[in-house]
Amino acid sequence: MFFRRRRSWFLLLLAAGVVLLGFEAKFGREEAAPEPAIPALLRAFDHHPLVMLGESHWSRASGEFYLSLVRAPEFPDRVNTVVLECGSSQYQPVLDRYMNGEDVPFEQLSQVWRNTSKTISWDSPIYANLITALRDVNRGLPPTRRLRVLAAAPPIDWNRIHTRAEWLEASGEDKWFAELIQREVLDKKRKALVIMGANHVTHGGNWRDTDDTTSLLEKHNPHSVYVAMLWGIPGGSDPAITRNPVPSLTALGDTRLGRADYYGRHAEDVADAFLYLGRSEEIAFPDWAALQADKKYWAELQRRHQIQFGCPIDINRWNRQDRPCP
Repeated sequence: MFFRRRRSWFLLLLAAGVVLLGFEAKFGREEAAPEPAIPALLRAFDHHPLVMLGESHWSRASGEFYLSLVRAPEFPDRVNTVVLECGSSQYQPVLDRYMNGEDVPFEQLSQVWRNTSKTISWDSPIYANLITALRDVNRGLPPTRRLRVLAAAPPIDWNRIHTRAEWLEASGEDKWFAELIQREVLDKKRKALVIMGANHVTHGGNWRDTDDTTSLLEKHNPHSVYVAMLWGIPGGSDPAITRNPVPSLTALGDTRLGRADYYGRHAEDVADAFLYLGRSEEIAFPDWAALQADKKYWAELQRRHQIQFGCPIDINRWNRQDRPCP
């Protein structure tokens, strides 16, 4: 009798396991355990030459995370290239000199992030701070192991831009980004951390349903890109995520969070993981006073803002993260 009872319990447990396995196969795992973000991201390079971080621009938490990531002792062992949307490829020689330890005056170096097609976008201090941190990392490495930092934005000659139509024609970013990454990273068998706005890095195209950098690259290099989203996925309000240490990385594939909506698609279809940096929504604003004190640059910013957005700069609207123009 005792043996038959034990056997019955065993059969019940076995049946329950089969049911659970079937449920998971049909509906997916409900939760995925978040992992410490930096080691998890670096492990992604074991299987992907490109790890892309999809950011919301000016996030202070993102900027602080970037510094922690590139300063991790094991970072140069996994990565040899960093690709930044926040820099103009027109100034790649200037950036190369700076990254190799030369003294580059601020007036020259700042052209890297000031002279892109996006007005004001890279004047938040997090981008200059990241470039400085990468230079510091290189100072501790032998020349053969130094990181190559690529300014990814297409070159633009603002002296020739006078209308919005001319600005739009000069601002074709995703095709340029993809060609640069193909040429400078994939074709050279290198491995790169890529930091760009979220709408450039999603699998299967962007939320406007057109090709973005990732989808263009994966057409010729399947499974080459690992995407971690910092923004747009509702994990920042999910108790399964927020109760974990910060920063954490949560896989999206076949999970409840992965089935969350991301602009009409499932999150798991646009990204591989969600990067949680805490609940802070603090913005690292530009130093408006310093920008205004630079009379020449401020006047040029006003001109560019008028071309791109159709109105003068309203600092209060930028500080509210409102639309640039009424």
